[in-house]
Amino acid sequence: METVVKTIYSTHIQTIKLLNKSLTVLPNSTLNQKFNLFANEVPSINETPVLGYVGIGNKGASYEVTSTGHILTTPIPHLARHASLYNFIPFVIREANNDISSTERARYRMRVPMTINSVDYVAYYLRAFNLTNVVPEVEIRNVNNEIITTAFFTPSLSDLSPTPPVISSNNLNNPNGDYLVSTAKIDFVLSQNDVQEILQACDIIFGDPRYAVINEIALCTGIDRVLRGTFGTTVGNYTEVVVAQVATFISQYHALTSNTTEVNIKLDVGGVEPLLV
Repeated sequence: METVVKTIYSTHIQTIKLLNKSLTVLPNSTLNQKFNLFANEVPSINETPVLGYVGIGNKGASYEVTSTGHILTTPIPHLARHASLYNFIPFVIREANNDISSTERARYRMRVPMTINSVDYVAYYLRAFNLTNVVPEVEIRNVNNEIITTAFFTPSLSDLSPTPPVISSNNLNNPNGDYLVSTAKIDFVLSQNDVQEILQACDIIFGDPRYAVINEIALCTGIDRVLRGTFGTTVGNYTEVVVAQVATFISQYHALTSNTTEVNIKLDVGGVEPLLV
């Protein structure tokens, strides 16, 4: 199962970039506010958040047990106004006096202190992804009887001198046809060690590793900033994300207790809203 919902916050950032304007962050829209982490940080003049972070959650689906004992899974959709997953789960959690190394920390963002059963922890709720090797492309996709075929798109010379199309009044709701997308695909890989970290985090927070089910994903925008954090008994600098907002919600299903090696999740971070040809 997979559904994709783009948020109004992502669209607003696109508008800001197109007009070369400065971003005024809407209240109640950042994950920094949700997690009470550097919530008052704002973009500098001409500084715009970029897409570069991913979060995971475990309340993005409903379940139904049929009379025959089968379990049916249905995604719970997000709305464009939603500013968070239904329930974030962290990628890593550690006791506060036994944090991950600075090298490991560079992979993560949204480092949130918390107390569970009178023990102080830090949890990392976002993971940064590397877009260095990601190649944006334009594709033309054809839908025919629910089968999608894809090809690279190159405008023709006639697109510079277009003629009005003939629009049929028939089959206006026909889902078949061609559409264009701007696509940028990445492989979001959870190694065996990553999976074990999430299982451990869910065991600590919920008391059972079976809560480690990824059924909602958030692609997020934000700004990397070097800030001060507390690490055990010391205070030091580290890279944190500020003005973090959900750009896109994606519904998938991965029960991590059933994965013994790794999970490879295909993500498209481009503008995949269909544009009719």
